[in-house]
Amino acid sequence: MRINELLRLVWINTLQNKFRVMLTSLGIIVGTTTIVLVAAIGQGAKNDAEAQYSGLSADTVFVNLDYKQMDGSFDTTKLEKLSEELMEHMRDENAYIKKICIRSETSAEIGVSGKKEYMSVAGVSQEYSEVLSLDFYSGGDFSEDDFEDGERVAVLGYVLAEKLFGNADMANGKRIKIADNNFKVIGVLKRNADGLQGMNYDETVYIPYKSMQECKIGKDYTVPQITAKITSIKFVKKAMQKMRGTMDFYMQHSASYSLEDAGSRIETATKSARTMSALLISVAMIVLTVGGIGIMNVLFVTVKERTKEIGILKALGSPERDILLQFLAESVSIGIIGGMVGLLAGGIGLWALKFSGMPLAPTVSGFVTAFVFAVITSAVFGFYPAYKASRLKPVDALSYE
Repeated sequence: MRINELLRLVWINTLQNKFRVMLTSLGIIVGTTTIVLVAAIGQGAKNDAEAQYSGLSADTVFVNLDYKQMDGSFDTTKLEKLSEELMEHMRDENAYIKKICIRSETSAEIGVSGKKEYMSVAGVSQEYSEVLSLDFYSGGDFSEDDFEDGERVAVLGYVLAEKLFGNADMANGKRIKIADNNFKVIGVLKRNADGLQGMNYDETVYIPYKSMQECKIGKDYTVPQITAKITSIKFVKKAMQKMRGTMDFYMQHSASYSLEDAGSRIETATKSARTMSALLISVAMIVLTVGGIGIMNVLFVTVKERTKEIGILKALGSPERDILLQFLAESVSIGIIGGMVGLLAGGIGLWALKFSGMPLAPTVSGFVTAFVFAVITSAVFGFYPAYKASRLKPVDALSYE
């Protein structure tokens, strides 16, 4: 049977049973749409996780309060706190540490031109910008004297500078009031992605750590955190062991704090994104399988209804291969139609989801994969009914089982 003749027969049968084809293809449509959506959602989640950690390398180590050691209490007022002295001991005793900083973050009232609003304020030590991978948009960083003397100077996140002055370019040299203390803005950071450790780099005021202490801006419940850059990824574990040893020696309750490396966080975040993506795709595969079973059922009914036609074709000498190809082509056509409609529905769904704020990353490969799976599913589930049709004898036209 020639290809054009085969396509003509498939087209005629599709038109004659268009409502049945539409209903049968619903499972394929839903499955294809689901694959398009979950592929975009999964990739979006993975990209979002990678973007969140893009400012950090795997050689970064964090020292944070371990809330699991708090026995359900969140009262940190009497907790032994990390200090600059402890940070310096870590630096002196650990040859694996390249850069290290301490920061203490709280919220405080920020005043500019009579306007007041509570914002995030972070007291930081030297090397904070290198450790946190922060770049400057304008102005400059704190000097060594600023840190040692506790000067009343501040660096603003880009978004905060725009919020306070209308334009980030106008922030340098201006004065802001932080909890009744006047500070001079000396720099503005470049726009950053959301930071780690609960810190939004773009909407934070940075001041020297000593200035924060002297102005009593930090609350009693504020818990400082230490972040260190290690000389090489291969020394991260050894560096963490030495940091733990320093904490155990100089602190009475060092067990209240945990050490964690960024590499583990990055791996955990991306692994979670991949797991979620695999789970969603598994759901899509189940939907497609259900759609394929629907195709199989309908084709069995179609074969039963067309036994006389098959018997006549056999009596006229049509080979089994032509009959198998005809029914298989009809099955695949359902997959093609359902797949194309599913791609369209998936595109509309992605357009609607973007207004929800969900991280999405639609890709050409996602659309291609969805369509290929739709066609393959229809071919696989349509093969057995097509095979049964091709094996009918002319005498079976009146007694098909």
